[in-house]
Amino acid sequence: MRYIASLDGGGTKLSCLIADEQGKLVGRAIAGSTNSQFDTADEIISTIRLGVTEALASAGIAASDLSAIYTAMPVLQIEIIERALDTLAGGNTAIHISDEFTLSLFGAIQERHGSLALAGTGSFAGVRNREGFSAVGGWGAMIGDEGSGTHIGQQALAACSLMADGRGPSTMLLEQILRLWNFPRLLDVMIMLYATKLNAQRKLVASLCPLVGQCAASGDEVAARILEDAAGQLADQMVHLIGKTNAQDLPLTVSGGVWKSSPLLFRSFGRRVKERYPDIALIPPRFDPVIGGILLGLEAAGMDAKRLAHDSYDDFAFPSLSLD
Repeated sequence: MRYIASLDGGGTKLSCLIADEQGKLVGRAIAGSTNSQFDTADEIISTIRLGVTEALASAGIAASDLSAIYTAMPVLQIEIIERALDTLAGGNTAIHISDEFTLSLFGAIQERHGSLALAGTGSFAGVRNREGFSAVGGWGAMIGDEGSGTHIGQQALAACSLMADGRGPSTMLLEQILRLWNFPRLLDVMIMLYATKLNAQRKLVASLCPLVGQCAASGDEVAARILEDAAGQLADQMVHLIGKTNAQDLPLTVSGGVWKSSPLLFRSFGRRVKERYPDIALIPPRFDPVIGGILLGLEAAGMDAKRLAHDSYDDFAFPSLSLD
C-alpha cells in the first residue's frame, strides 16, 4: 500500500498528516513554526524533519512507502523545504511544494479557482482565476496582517492598557488575559512578552484570539468591536482584490484559525463583502488546509475529492459558519 503526506506550516505550527490510498488518516504529528520571517533555515529544516518523522512513526510506515508529499508553508526559499525532505522521501516519492492559498482553498471547498480570505497567525486575501494568482496583505505583523490572530491579540492587549491607564472603557479582557497567563498585573504581561523571542512572542499574542471571541460572546463590547474591526479589515482586503481581478463570479471562502474564534467574524465579513458584491457565492469552509494536501493527492490518484469525508477528518473539519 502507498500513502500520501500533507504538511501545512505557518507561524504557529506545522501540521503533518499521512493518509492511505483510500483517504483514511493513519498518521499525524504537530511540530513547531516554519515561517522564514522568523525562523532560520536550519530551524525550519529541523522542524520539517521532526514532523515528518513523527508522523511516519505514528502511521507505522517508512518514508519509502510515501507516493507523494504535498507541502505549503511561508518559506521564501523552496530549496529549504527540498533540503528538509530530500533525506526523508523515498526515490519514488513525488514532492509537491505548493502554497498556502492552494492547500487552503482545496481543503475549504475542493476547488483550484476561487477567492480566499486567510486569517491565522498572519493574514492575506488571494484570488486564483484562469489568468493566474493575485494576493494582497501578508506583509507580516510589523507592517500588516490586518485581521490576523496577531492583530486581534494586539488590539486586545492595547484595550487592556487603555483600561489600566483609565483612558479607555472597562473590558473583561484584562481579567481574562491575566487569568490565562497567571499574572497579577498587566505590567507582568508586558515584561513577559518583551523578554520573549519575536516569533514566540507573536504566537503568544495570536493565542489570545479565542479568548477575545469568548469575551465577545459573553457580551463584552470592547471584544466585540475588536472582532468587528478585524472582520472589516479582512473584508476590505477581499473586496479590493475581487474588484482588481474581476473575481465576483468565483466562489469565495475563508481559512485559518481566526475564523474559528467567533461566528461574529464570518457574519460581519460576509455582510461587508456582500454589500459590495451581493451575488457572490460565499461558501463556508469544509476542512483545514492540511486536509487540502491529502485531497489533492487523492484526486491526482483518480478519486473524487468532493465526495471524500472520512470520519478520520473530523478533527480537521471547520466548525459550522453561517451568515445568519
